[in-house]
Amino acid sequence: MSAASDLLKLPGAIAAGQFSRKGQVDEFAGSLAENEALLLAGLCSAIALTMEMQGKLLDRLTGKSGWRDCYGWATWGPEAGIVSVGESFCVMQTGPASFNEVFQALRGAEGIDKAGSK
Repeated sequence: MSAASDLLKLPGAIAAGQFSRKGQVDEFAGSLAENEALLLAGLCSAIALTMEMQGKLLDRLTGKSGWRDCYGWATWGPEAGIVSVGESFCVMQTGPASFNEVFQALRGAEGIDKAGSK
C-alpha cells in the first residue's frame, strides 16, 4: 500500500500525496481531480521552499541554530487544512482531524523520527 493511501485512513483526511521540489505530483490519493492535485503539489512545493529559505535566514539573523531545520508546515481554515512534512502532504477536514496525529503520520511517511532526524 502507498504512503498516500495510508494517510487517507486518518480521521478527516480528504487527499494525500507526495510532491517533488519542482511541484510535480509523485503520488496522490483522494477525492480531488488530477488538475487540483497538480495545483496542490505546486502549492506545497512553493511553501516548503519558502519555509526552508525563511529558516535559513532566521538562523543567520539570530545567530542561533535550529531555525534552518524546517520539517514541515500547516495551514487551516474553518473547514479544511493542509499539513506538509518533507515532500508529503495531507488535506484534512478540520473538525475530525487531529493535527498531532497527521504530523506524526507524515513524519513516519518521510522517515523522520521524533528528534527530527531521518
